[in-house]
Amino acid sequence: MNRLRIGRGCQIAGLVLIVLALVLQGFILTGPAGEWRRSSRLGCDNNLKQIGLSFRTFAIDNDGHFPFNLSTNAGGTMEFCAPGGDGFDTNAALHFKVISNELSTPMLLVCPKDPSRRPAVGFHNLQATNVSYRLHSGTNLNESNPTAVLAFCPFDGNTLYCDGSVMSGKPNWIPPGSSPMDVVRYKYLNPLAPSCPLVLVVGVVLLWAGSRVAWKAKGGPKPLGLVLGEAVLVIVAVFLIGLMLLAIASFV
Repeated sequence: MNRLRIGRGCQIAGLVLIVLALVLQGFILTGPAGEWRRSSRLGCDNNLKQIGLSFRTFAIDNDGHFPFNLSTNAGGTMEFCAPGGDGFDTNAALHFKVISNELSTPMLLVCPKDPSRRPAVGFHNLQATNVSYRLHSGTNLNESNPTAVLAFCPFDGNTLYCDGSVMSGKPNWIPPGSSPMDVVRYKYLNPLAPSCPLVLVVGVVLLWAGSRVAWKAKGGPKPLGLVLGEAVLVIVAVFLIGLMLLAIASFV
């Protein structure tokens, strides 16, 4: 009887772990938090550094002026400056379009963690919906004012300064306007993502072990479910061994 109880207990624990792992993985892979998890802060840092370099290169060729401080007659976008209530220019896409030669690709204008915006096909059709970064404009923004904020990423919290330097946002940065569920995903569920496969495997092993102990305690022929479970375990084990061998081979 004790062995039967132990077997039932292992079965219940295994089922709980399997359900928990699947539910956690489902929450992690759905919604914007899935996008945040899939990319690193390094990608955004690199984008901002390239944007800063592009502005500085443009300034070198235009007497130290950024495009928004240069008239349209001289190849700039001064007449299109439109600072919003938050201090950022609402026509950022137009300013970025002018430095297209320096940027080389519109992909730099989209933060990897932005769940809604996608890069433009080319600079000729660049729109606000293809730009993740908030851009400041104004006559005080130039290389002689290196600590002034030139651009900001609302998704990573990274900040680009006029001297081209980038200050990374806080590790626990949460994009503004995120729903409570997105915050829970980002702060608590995403760190658990690497452990979900392990929890799932442990659950399957417990379920199998419990079923085997319960069968031994009761006696009789082996249940079909146990036979199928053992077959699945063998397949999973072979698959995991194959992945490990591939990983080892890639480092050799």
